[in-house]
Amino acid sequence: MRAYPTNSPEALGRLLAMAILADGRLDNREVDWLKHHDTASLVGVEQDLLIQVLLDCCRDVITEAEQERVFLLEDHRLARLADDVTDPALRKVALSAILIIAKSDGDVSEGEQTLLRFLMQRWGIALEDLVSA
Repeated sequence: MRAYPTNSPEALGRLLAMAILADGRLDNREVDWLKHHDTASLVGVEQDLLIQVLLDCCRDVITEAEQERVFLLEDHRLARLADDVTDPALRKVALSAILIIAKSDGDVSEGEQTLLRFLMQRWGIALEDLVSA
């Protein structure tokens, strides 16, 4: 996956993109949720940029898949993406947005749960901490 500057809108956007892709498919309901509820602005990212980062993330996964089998939610991949966001406030906002996206289609999938658990553990953030985000 391409590199983004630490704490950049792209780094945050890619975490949201991973939430959309975490269940193994690009669900239009989740993309529609982003557009209609302006989820991008919740994390300080322009909607067009978020959509571009989502497309770039898909392209990166496809490129990797041409070379080998890709496991989207591997610990080393998630660790790299998580470490691109170091600001504690941005981490809480990102987790809150990911939780909203995960619930937008009415079901928090196993992949979405994996992503949420990984980030919460890596960042030391509990669900209760998100109330203030």
